[in-house]
Amino acid sequence: MKSNTLLDYAVFELSPNLKRCDLFVSSNGNTEKLVSGSVKPFISHLKFAEEQASQAVQSIKLEFDRHRNAETWFTKGTLERFVRFVRTPEVLEMVNTFDAEMSQLEAAQNIYSQVMTAILSSREHL
Repeated sequence: MKSNTLLDYAVFELSPNLKRCDLFVSSNGNTEKLVSGSVKPFISHLKFAEEQASQAVQSIKLEFDRHRNAETWFTKGTLERFVRFVRTPEVLEMVNTFDAEMSQLEAAQNIYSQVMTAILSSREHL
């Protein structure tokens, strides 16, 4: 499906614990998974989705109102841009997590290196 494809609808399929979701887009009977991830960034930007998620529904469907010319903007590309926009904090959080983990690994490697140096040094004096 191309980015400029007009969509019939998009649907968030929620996990049983309502913490993760898959976003599917559909046009002319073709359905495609757009993204998987945390529900939180999406519901914080879509008020009605937040309300539905609080009711423990398993899916949230997005459709456009045909009377408001939404067919000119309700495209796969629009949703792709929306996904990039709302997931930016999530990506930054992942980068920060990876950075913290790398720092911990480097610190552990330094400690290991110091211990090994001390052990080898003490063996030389025996």
